[in-house]
Amino acid sequence: MTQVDFYILGENSQRQITSMVCRLCEKALAQELSVLIYVASPADAQQMDDLLWTYKANSFIAHSSHFTQTKLNSDYFYPVFIHYPTAADKTDVVPIRDQYKQLLINLTTEIPSFFQKFTRMAEMVGKNNEEKAIARNRYRTYLQQGLSLNKYDL
Repeated sequence: MTQVDFYILGENSQRQITSMVCRLCEKALAQELSVLIYVASPADAQQMDDLLWTYKANSFIAHSSHFTQTKLNSDYFYPVFIHYPTAADKTDVVPIRDQYKQLLINLTTEIPSFFQKFTRMAEMVGKNNEEKAIARNRYRTYLQQGLSLNKYDL
């Protein structure tokens, strides 16, 4: 059963969201967990890709995405993978390798159809009322499904 963690952010800053994603990735990697970051679009995937390479001045977070997967050896396992919605997502036949089914970071406004394949999922919640309302709906849905829920105010 998937454990869902809601991170309530102190500001509506995209920078705070991406910083939190990087911190979660670092923490997961320190625990030898894999991460799938689910973003809304190819443009968001590219932005996250750039950020993971430049998150810190003296280091980076090793990762792959749809963009690089075709260029690199697809058999190589990267501990962090950036994924965005595709036609397969709507059919619940998302080709996610078993190694990536540990932590899902959802950066979309939708509940990913494949989230139950993961041990844990992180949801980012901004401070504006629209984001809170969307998060409350997702929270209720997860609660109705009997999932383990945690909330962290940052």
